[in-house]
Amino acid sequence: MTTIPRVAVVRASNYGGAVGDVTRFRNAAQIYRLSGLVPRLYESAGKKRAGTHISREGKVELREAIIDLGKALRQGHPDFARYAAELLSRGKHNGVVRCALGQRANRVAFAMMRDQQPFDPARW
Repeated sequence: MTTIPRVAVVRASNYGGAVGDVTRFRNAAQIYRLSGLVPRLYESAGKKRAGTHISREGKVELREAIIDLGKALRQGHPDFARYAAELLSRGKHNGVVRCALGQRANRVAFAMMRDQQPFDPARW
């Protein structure tokens, strides 16, 4: 994972330590749900409340590691920076942008750990 731009030993080990054995997950979405970054649904008596927040039900260490990976890729990879700028131009809040970048970074990191392949900028 240290082949990802702006990801050194500490960021890579934070993510790897929080995930653990990657073979116990079928896909990156399971890891993302485990982090608690998924939206919480407020619903009662058929009414849905707007302005959902993240559920925060999950591992704090994993949530922080995923957000940190997204931050690193935003600073070190032009496609991630362009995606963040697009979300901000559409009026998304900073927290939403961080979660979206974290989700993309999580998919990249999961695929790299699963396949044991270095980071390839053309692929990601």
